[in-house]
Amino acid sequence: MLDKNALQQLRQLKTHIIDTKDQGEGEVRGSQRRFGFVRLDDKRDVFLAPDDMQRVFPGDRVKITVHTDDKGKFKAELEKLIDSPLDCFTGRYIVRGQGHFVEPDLPRFNKLLFIPPSQRKKCAEGDLLYCQVAQHPFKDGKSQVKVLENIGRPDQAGIEGKYTQRKFKLPRDWPASCGITDDAYLDGREDLRELPFVTIDAAETRDLDDALWAQGNENGWTLKVAVADPGAFIGPGTPLDLAAKQRASSVYLPGFNQPMMPNSVSQGACSLLANEDRAAMVCTLQISHDGDISDIQFSEALIHSQAKLSYNDVHAHIHDEMDLGYPSLKDLYAASQALNRYRREHHLVMPEQPDYHLQLNEQRKIESIVKVERNDAHRLVEECMLAANRSVAEWLGDTPALFISHAGLREDRLDNVRKVIAKELPELIDSDISSLADYKALIKACDASSSSLPLRSIFARMLQPGTVSIEPKPHFGLGLARYTTFTSPLRKYSDLIVQRCIRAKLRGETAQHIDEDTANALQYALRNGRQASKQMEQWLQYQYLATNTSDTVYRARIAHVNGGGFSVELEDSGISGFVEARTIPGKLSFDADTLRLFNEHSNYQLEQIVNVKVSELDDFQRKLMFILA
Repeated sequence: MLDKNALQQLRQLKTHIIDTKDQGEGEVRGSQRRFGFVRLDDKRDVFLAPDDMQRVFPGDRVKITVHTDDKGKFKAELEKLIDSPLDCFTGRYIVRGQGHFVEPDLPRFNKLLFIPPSQRKKCAEGDLLYCQVAQHPFKDGKSQVKVLENIGRPDQAGIEGKYTQRKFKLPRDWPASCGITDDAYLDGREDLRELPFVTIDAAETRDLDDALWAQGNENGWTLKVAVADPGAFIGPGTPLDLAAKQRASSVYLPGFNQPMMPNSVSQGACSLLANEDRAAMVCTLQISHDGDISDIQFSEALIHSQAKLSYNDVHAHIHDEMDLGYPSLKDLYAASQALNRYRREHHLVMPEQPDYHLQLNEQRKIESIVKVERNDAHRLVEECMLAANRSVAEWLGDTPALFISHAGLREDRLDNVRKVIAKELPELIDSDISSLADYKALIKACDASSSSLPLRSIFARMLQPGTVSIEPKPHFGLGLARYTTFTSPLRKYSDLIVQRCIRAKLRGETAQHIDEDTANALQYALRNGRQASKQMEQWLQYQYLATNTSDTVYRARIAHVNGGGFSVELEDSGISGFVEARTIPGKLSFDADTLRLFNEHSNYQLEQIVNVKVSELDDFQRKLMFILA
């Protein structure tokens, strides 16, 4: 037997070994293959072998020991599972021999999870499921799930919408009590029912947020933007308000829309329908001949829209191709052109992108995709909305509110941008591209440059995403010192909050308190809704593409480039897919500064047009791979 001194020495040795181990905590990250990585808190990425990857899920927080091989590469040894956030998820029922599994619909999740016999519930291969993790695999590499719901067969009409709603946990039900108040809102409002307001929107739109009117004067134009005022009916903290806050925005899924408010409100009582008296928040602006905005006023008003007009008809009217009988349309168009000229000179105008309309059949599958180019009526409405929104950001001053900020270039890409500037725009080499003024100068120089590189597109791929903020911050994308929105309160909860801030200032009351947690929750819900819409569109688009032959050649535009290849968008449908660099003859080098792939024979650059064919397509996994034709 060991004496006490020997035992003490062994304990000390064990402690020393543990203390000298390179250990850390971090998050598991998956890959396209069976292996993975652990991103440690100290920012190191440590390789996780396939066998160890079977014991964890992407997103798990783990403790590891880091081993370094002869080449200096890190390899992880799993020590402890600290936290596993994966709980409920959607997926597809898979049968492999005698085994029954669910294939989780999760990013970079490359494993099947076992469904025990008691949980199979007459599911058939290919069924779409909603499941819950019942057994984590950390102990022995074996996992199990519980089937919570069989969402349906993949060939069912409208299954994509039902599945997407479940996957992204979009709220489906309204509270029992979500009515609105009576006509007391009419009292004390400015009566503008005699002004010939009109709404301009897509022909099928029913949730009409805004109506417009303008009139010329010796100093330019008076512009009035009337915005639906649901806050006149819906008080903070009421059941309907809480339901709208949870949704954060209307989510427009193809053939399966989910409104932020019930249709009885968003398409009825609060919608600025033609020939109906409606409560509105009205922004009145004086627009000068050169497009400058002055004399900003707001009022709670009562309006009476005289017509619901479509973009195409308004475009035809302002170009004298038809007469709609509303003289204010010409004044609206003239004012919008002046506003646009001013923005181009003093702020920034984002490049236009076409829209793609998905026409669905009775099975809610895509029948055809129609490319919709923007016309002058779209631009008229956009300029009026931008004018009202940037004006309210100024008018609110220091009043508590929500703002939309855009922080400009990513810090980790500033060196890349400076290298491009040094070569292509040397006159700006000493500019501070992290400041709003110098960033605006950079983008204007890009537009005026004769460089062979698509400079503006390159820099656009290096921008930070926009965010919701409780403080006014610069919006680099628009070139504005501060910006917010209030013109879509039937569709965006943040706009409803801003309207309440406007009302509080008009009445001399204390504005609704908005904290960082509220802003973050809204930001998350907005991104979740956009992602849901995008993924469902891709699902339907890939189904549609699968009806063509594999030899079909498509004309496409390069939209993104990285070291592994480039994504393209098909010009006639807007469908996106990826071309892997390894499918292109000859080894390609990647230039991280100019975002291009090249060798001595070929060059692939943003905005370049290429011809492609489908090489691999999985509509459920939203995987579309192209090869160059």
